[in-house]
Amino acid sequence: MGFKITGHMSDEMRVLLETGHSHGLVVLSMFIASAAGYVALVMADRLGGRDRVARGRELWRWVGAICLGGGIWSMHFIAMLAYQTSVPLRYDPVITLLSLVIAVLASYLVMRALGRRQLRYREYAFASIAAGLGIASMHYLGMAAIRSEAIQVYDPLLFVLSILIAVAVSLVALLLGGFFRDRRGRGYLWLRLLASLVMGAAITSMHYTGMAALTLAVPEGAVLDPVGPGIPPTLLAGGIGTLTLFLIVTGIAASWAEQRLRAHRRDIRSMSHQLDTVSQYDPVTELLNRRALQRVAENLFDIGATRDVCRAVLLVNVDNFKRINSSLGQHAGDVVLQTIGQRLRHMLGEADVLARFSADEFCVLAEGVDADSARVLGRRMQAQLGAPLSVQGSQLQLTAGIGYSVYPNDGTCFENVLNGAALALAYAKSSGRGRCLRYSPALKVQTDAELLIEQRLRQAINKDALEVHYQPIVDCATGDVVSLEALLRWPEMQSAGIGPDQFVAVAEHHGFSAQLDGWVLNRVCLDSKRLHELGYGRLRIAINCSAMTLTEPELIPVIEAELARHGVHGSALSLEITENALMESVTTVAGVLHSLRQLGVSVSIDDFGTGYSSLAYLHRLPVDTLKVDRSFVRDIPEQPRDGELTAGIIALAHKLGLKVVAEGVETEAQRVFLRENGCDRLQGYLFSRPQPFAELQQWLGTHAHAERADSVTSPPPFS
Repeated sequence: MGFKITGHMSDEMRVLLETGHSHGLVVLSMFIASAAGYVALVMADRLGGRDRVARGRELWRWVGAICLGGGIWSMHFIAMLAYQTSVPLRYDPVITLLSLVIAVLASYLVMRALGRRQLRYREYAFASIAAGLGIASMHYLGMAAIRSEAIQVYDPLLFVLSILIAVAVSLVALLLGGFFRDRRGRGYLWLRLLASLVMGAAITSMHYTGMAALTLAVPEGAVLDPVGPGIPPTLLAGGIGTLTLFLIVTGIAASWAEQRLRAHRRDIRSMSHQLDTVSQYDPVTELLNRRALQRVAENLFDIGATRDVCRAVLLVNVDNFKRINSSLGQHAGDVVLQTIGQRLRHMLGEADVLARFSADEFCVLAEGVDADSARVLGRRMQAQLGAPLSVQGSQLQLTAGIGYSVYPNDGTCFENVLNGAALALAYAKSSGRGRCLRYSPALKVQTDAELLIEQRLRQAINKDALEVHYQPIVDCATGDVVSLEALLRWPEMQSAGIGPDQFVAVAEHHGFSAQLDGWVLNRVCLDSKRLHELGYGRLRIAINCSAMTLTEPELIPVIEAELARHGVHGSALSLEITENALMESVTTVAGVLHSLRQLGVSVSIDDFGTGYSSLAYLHRLPVDTLKVDRSFVRDIPEQPRDGELTAGIIALAHKLGLKVVAEGVETEAQRVFLRENGCDRLQGYLFSRPQPFAELQQWLGTHAHAERADSVTSPPPFS
């Protein structure tokens, strides 16, 4: 078949008028072009992804080029199959395949341009012209593959117009690809489908414009017989249909798979970000948590190890934070924590790190701060936190304990410095509110000693290695023994100079004071029963009760159970409570004391005058006795002021209907003074040292003035 571009037909040629198109195949060709356009737009979106690596981008360029180029090529030949003429048409296979290669290469230019985030005007022009010429070349090369008796004659204007349409189609593809990049949602899906239809119509319009420029002509008198070898049209239609179906399915499957994969990756990144946030940040204050601070600090300390850098770790613990949560609610507590975080952050430099360690504890890692600067910073933080804070209509004023440690003086790594700060904080909290304390080696020694005491004391409780000694309390006027005070002793540690004040404080600090008091209660009830059997049933035994045990909800049931187990009446016991223990929670303590009174147990205020010394609670609480602390008695009568204070306490107690016991009586002069001022009972070395139960029996036997059950009616055993 010949190929001519001319405006005039030779007189020797006869135009074939019997030409037309199959409408069904025309629609099919447009559908294929639209499907190829849709897949190309999707591939363009994949190419524009910000997270795509170069190797993956190149792969998607070729996938898009094959889909778009193959679709255009398939549209062209299906449209040619739709072309109906009286001249049999066949196609040269080599030229046909070459036209497919040209279509793919032209489409690759489009895909490469779409892969760039931004194109300048001249780049748009160059890419669209190159791609358009490639598509036109595919079309006319495919037409040149036709083998027939007829000669192809093209109208020059329509020929040029078809090429311009190819360029315009390429430009539209570039613009649409840029428009739909990174756009998601159902609305954009429909717009993409509509744009695909527009592209399909534009691509097919280029083909049919080229076909409109075509006129088939044969020489006059020529016999129209089949000519030359070639691919039969039916076979070609089947191959093209299969290839088209493969391209559409492959493109859509690739689009779906990539979209799902990208969504999956986004979900993974989102979950990873959320997990990272949860694992590194406190959800309430949005500060770093302990784990994240650990990583940051270890990196900083590794860097600082090669330089002369000072830094401090400060632990800030809010006093009585649980009370805020209990009274105002958790939301108010969260607001307080957020405010604390903001106030602390406002005071720190950009290089400093702030984290929330626990419910009421914050950690500050201050860069370039030595010991003196750390102390000043700690005091400033306490002052800042102490500023009034309004929460839910309540005016709060916070206090905080601070423990700090300095690198490299107090430790050579973050863990050591942090442990030092924690140790200093523990001692700051135990010594009162609003303390700021630095770590020192002495604190470490003291902590190790406390740990040893704690371990051995727990063992001693379990093995009954403790002892209870008893010190008599005598009537000031008659000298008769009226009661005893039970005093705990630990023979194993006594030789090491560790007395009751130390090991009882360790039990309270480490939370097993109730267990220790329970051991004492059991031993005292046992000895009280033995005293009753020996005829000293009127002797009350006073037991010291710690502040922590006093607020235990199981205190009353435990006392009641021990009395019942040993068959002892409650009147055989007296509970000694310090002023400070009473003032911890007057309302709670009042209920406990009333319950003790119902059991018959009397109550004494121990060490009166050394604590709050408030008279209001004495009037409200069911108290029987005041015990004047030995610090007031020690210098009587040499110090007149101490004598006056003691006399005043005795007079006040009597007006309230309370008995008075003076502790630490060691001289006859003290005894005389106390008797002259109306003191009811005396206790001290002047009468007897604390002694084990066996020695107490002997001592009572030599003092005929001790009250015996045979001279005074004793209360019945508890049953």
